[in-house]
Amino acid sequence: MKSEIGKRWQRRAVLATLPLLAVLVGLGWRFEWFRPNLGAGKIRSIAVLPLANLSGDSEQEYFADGMTEELTTDLGQISALRVISRTSAMHYKGTKKTLPEIARELHVDAVVEGSVERSGGKVRITAQLIEAPTDKHLWASNYDRDLRDVLALQDDVARNVADAIRIELTPEHQARQGATRQLDPDAQDAYLRGLYALRKGTENTDKAIGYFQQAIDRDPNYALAYATLSETYYSISSYHHAPREVMPQARAAALKAVELDDRLAEGHVSLGFVKLFFDWDWPGAEKEFRRALELNSNLPQAHMGYANYLATLGRADDAAREAERASVLDPLAPDPAPEFEGLFFIFARHYEEALARCRKQIELHPNSPIPYSLTALAQVELGHMGEATAAADRAVQLTVGPPPPEAIFTYASAGQKQKARTMLPALLDPVGNPYICGYNMGTVYLALGEKDEAMRWLGKAYRDRSD
Repeated sequence: MKSEIGKRWQRRAVLATLPLLAVLVGLGWRFEWFRPNLGAGKIRSIAVLPLANLSGDSEQEYFADGMTEELTTDLGQISALRVISRTSAMHYKGTKKTLPEIARELHVDAVVEGSVERSGGKVRITAQLIEAPTDKHLWASNYDRDLRDVLALQDDVARNVADAIRIELTPEHQARQGATRQLDPDAQDAYLRGLYALRKGTENTDKAIGYFQQAIDRDPNYALAYATLSETYYSISSYHHAPREVMPQARAAALKAVELDDRLAEGHVSLGFVKLFFDWDWPGAEKEFRRALELNSNLPQAHMGYANYLATLGRADDAAREAERASVLDPLAPDPAPEFEGLFFIFARHYEEALARCRKQIELHPNSPIPYSLTALAQVELGHMGEATAAADRAVQLTVGPPPPEAIFTYASAGQKQKARTMLPALLDPVGNPYICGYNMGTVYLALGEKDEAMRWLGKAYRDRSD
């Protein structure tokens, strides 16, 4: 049996031969290798591993990561295929784990791995499909295209992967591929830079917004840039900015995305969040989330949006099940995705299950305060005040900046009201908290027994349209 090292070198040898075919590829040839008797027809789940950056320039990582995400999204439109989210797949960037190990952790049948190289106005992608449990090659191909045709390139990769594993594309997907348009290279570059900044955390949202706006200025018909701009705005609502400050911009960008491309699932997701959290238009939100799931059932954010809608209508059990679907697609999701899942189980009064989810997230993210905060809430509901305050203590220790409102609520609920009161000024600090969420303050004052003050803050939350 070949060693793992041997198999890795075999894959590298396959990829190394592909650039030798560049001249013929440039003339329109495409070379593919199929091994049809390796169980390809049984593949129904897949992960796109981070494409290697072959440019020799570390500053080009944003481009490689962006192409990985866009290829993942394109494959996700194949409804018969379960495609793992890029946020989970990115955990394996630079990993030394074997492909079978990765496949077991992500629960997939196959992986796509490869590389991307951009030079001048051209882009080259090499990709190969590997049956993960056996580490066998099913297909490989090399693509050289003009940067303006990068969307068609991604469509070709997705279509060829579907052919290799013998999955028939739906008419919806075929129609979408037929409508692929050219992109302004500078617009796409700005978009990918914005995406890279956005995925780095909320501290980079201003930078991301600037890049997305640059992309739109270069290409006013760039629907995906509008959709992601909307996502950026609503991601900071109620936590870092007043909803009335950022949600109107989120709405305008989402509406434009859907107007430009009604088949873009991300546009409908963004519009769904706006309708749910800001417009309080429940039927409208349901329509948008359902449309997004029809277009791309592999979008975790679409499932999370629909879960939020269900929880808002009091259907907490259904919301928890929908959140579980998102978790299957994004099993290694970073915060704040696990926060929503844990909350839905708390809303559903499944406190033991909520604790189980929190324990899992603590294993994955031991330095994140969020699962500890949720553990505290669940333990309060179970009446386990000792365990609740211990979890709250850990959440406070891990939090950079003001203490979590959930921790203060826990202390007040557990009878440690003086401890809770000493922490309240930190929540009211305009330096540490540019926006003070009235809902958080209202729940804390309610736990303290100060009902008039609680109503004052909850009234502010209502006027602000806090989510």
